[in-house]
Amino acid sequence: MRKLILATFLFISCIAFSQKIHTKKVNSLEFNSDRGIKLYLPEGHDTDTIRKYPVAIVLNNDYLFDIYLGNSKIYAKSDLTPKQIVVGLDVDSRPNQDVSTVGKSGGLTARSKKFYNYIKKELIPYLEANYKTSPYLTIVGDGEAGNFLLHFLKEQEPLFNAYVSISPRLTEQSIRLLTTYNLKRLGELDNQFYLYMSSNAFEKEERKKLFQQAKDGLESLDIKNLHLGFKAYNDVPNKPAAIAKAPTDIFSTIFELYPKISKEEFETKLKDLDPLEAIKYLESKYLDIEYLYGTNLNVRLEDIYAVEGIVIDKQDGDYLRVLGDFVMIKHPDSHLGEYYVGLYHELGKDYEQALFYYKEAYGKMELSDPNAELFYENIRRVENALKNAPKDEQIDELPLEEEEQEETPQEDDQQEDDGGN
Repeated sequence: MRKLILATFLFISCIAFSQKIHTKKVNSLEFNSDRGIKLYLPEGHDTDTIRKYPVAIVLNNDYLFDIYLGNSKIYAKSDLTPKQIVVGLDVDSRPNQDVSTVGKSGGLTARSKKFYNYIKKELIPYLEANYKTSPYLTIVGDGEAGNFLLHFLKEQEPLFNAYVSISPRLTEQSIRLLTTYNLKRLGELDNQFYLYMSSNAFEKEERKKLFQQAKDGLESLDIKNLHLGFKAYNDVPNKPAAIAKAPTDIFSTIFELYPKISKEEFETKLKDLDPLEAIKYLESKYLDIEYLYGTNLNVRLEDIYAVEGIVIDKQDGDYLRVLGDFVMIKHPDSHLGEYYVGLYHELGKDYEQALFYYKEAYGKMELSDPNAELFYENIRRVENALKNAPKDEQIDELPLEEEEQEETPQEDDQQEDDGGN
């Protein structure tokens, strides 16, 4: 199976193997022995003193580890996901071993309970103590391991944010257990959770029905912060192809908040907002990314451009100053913030202030910037507006004084008339 996957997806595997992968031993009291892991640390882990990285625990240190790692590198390079620490576990998938379940009840066997506790009480604390991990944890498995990992959903204090179950070997008992986990409690937690589950055309008919049953049941719960992804790969030539295709849908599900604003996101969530709401949406998006994934990702300039048109075109550009101040904080070396503030003043016909900010913005641009000369047109335009602006009319106070003098005799005459009476 592994040879077939590697032959079909050689490019992804080469990317995975080209990274520095460490082989580690984790001492386990559960097993009274060491357990082997493969560990990939993303570029910058050892030198970046600020950034923390989401962790993916893959219940396989062979083909599935290679596929997940290769795709995670590609997606992170494309800025579609954060960089991840990827951990591949040495898993014995034979019956009655690490990921086995009891047939009649669907519960864990004595051996798999040890493996469960090893992950929960030993592996995760080991990773958190030794590496720059963020709180965002993903667990990934296929087949028996895909079924096994669903047991972590029962934890009252969730260990994972994302559960990736690829072609799990579902049984009626495992479906029944899912209904006992009180997943609605997740809706009361201040966090986001993701569950991805897949099947393929080569599954037994009974298992396909169980997959659909799990999908219908979980979707009916309607838990706002439990985001579900279900995919049936019915157009693949074989089972390995279904496994290898899964990461595309996995990453779009479990890292849905991370990518820059897409056309769909703009059309459905941004387009109809007022300027201030659009700015708040942008700020909230990146606060959520930092909170959820633990990454200190700065606001992308592309996303600033996405809200720019809303702020300029609506409400006469009254919130350009707010957008400009926001950008100056997030990108102090960029000319963009001063440009927005300058445009705000220009639209308000305060040409002196507009000229000041445009010059400040121009001063931040490199002379080699191909847009520098075009940007300087803003300065020329405002300078011409200042020259052509009508001078303020000076107030002549003399007529007012004459009017007061003319009014005074009338008051005196009135006083004489009163005295005469």
